[in-house]
This record gives sequence, structure tokens and C-alpha cells, in this order.
Amino acid sequence: MEKKNYEKENDFSSTNEKLTAGLVLYNLKTAIRVLVVMVIVLGIAYPVILTQVGQLTLPFQSGGSIVEFNGEKIGSKLIAQEFDSAKFFHPRPSSDSASTVDPHITPEGAYAQIKNVSEATGIHQNTLRTLLNLNIEQNKLTNAVFFAPQYVNVLEVNIELVNQYPEVYNMSRVSNSN
Repeated sequence: MEKKNYEKENDFSSTNEKLTAGLVLYNLKTAIRVLVVMVIVLGIAYPVILTQVGQLTLPFQSGGSIVEFNGEKIGSKLIAQEFDSAKFFHPRPSSDSASTVDPHITPEGAYAQIKNVSEATGIHQNTLRTLLNLNIEQNKLTNAVFFAPQYVNVLEVNIELVNQYPEVYNMSRVSNSN
């Protein structure tokens, strides 16, 4: 009788182990399937769909907001460019900008450069100040008026300078920067 009980316990234990192993294997297969589906959906399909929606609804922004000059791509409204000439306004130094790619400077930073740009170009300081103020106002309108931080987009100001004073910059006018 003890032998039968031992065999029953042994059979029960063996069956229990088989069920547990089968359940673990089933759960593992399910987890792998879910992982594969999530990688495909969230890692591939979702970004592709968002990219397509962005390109259809906001092509200029999703394309990097590239600005062209004389048919040549000269920069982005979203990323700072280096300007070597004293005739141009300059973005803030990388030591003052956390990301080093911010295309904006504070109005105070722009006003501080007016004297140097005026001396290099011969453009009156009041004219440069007005140009900067117009750029600040344009940014306010673009950014919901009340909540807009005050900033100057260096590339936009420099393009406007070239447009208004092509003889100073020895370049032809930029027809449309957007």
C-alpha cells in the first residue's frame, strides 16, 4: 500500500512538474509574441505614421524648417548657425547655451551686438534696433502673444539684413525665406 501511495505521489509530482513547465513555456511564448508585436507597433509603425502625418500637415516644420538663400540651403530656423563676419548678429556662445543649438538670443543679447554690427556695416544703430524689435514682435505673434518669451532668431534677422541691404552684404536679395 505504501508503494502505491509513493507511486501516486510520484505520478502527481511528475504531472505537477510537467504542468508547471508547460505553463512557463506557454507564458514565455506569449511574452515573446507580445514583445514582438509591441516592437513592431510602437517601435516601427507609430513613428512612421507620426512622421507621415507631420510631413503632410506641417511640411516646413517636419522637414527641419530649412531656410534657402539663392536656391541654396543655408540653415534652419530651429538650429543655430555660426556667422563669421562682424556684419552679422551672432548666436550666443556655446558656453551660454545648454544645448549649443539654440538659434535664439535674448533681446538684450541682440541689443548688445548693435554697436558692432553698425560699425561693420555702416547701418544706423536705430535702424538695427528697429529690425530687432520687429523680430521680437513677430515671434510674439507666432507664439500666442501672452505666453511668448522674448527672443530674437539670429538667422531671420541676418537674412532680413541681407534683404534690406544687399549692397552692404554684396549678395542678391532673398526672395522668400519660408
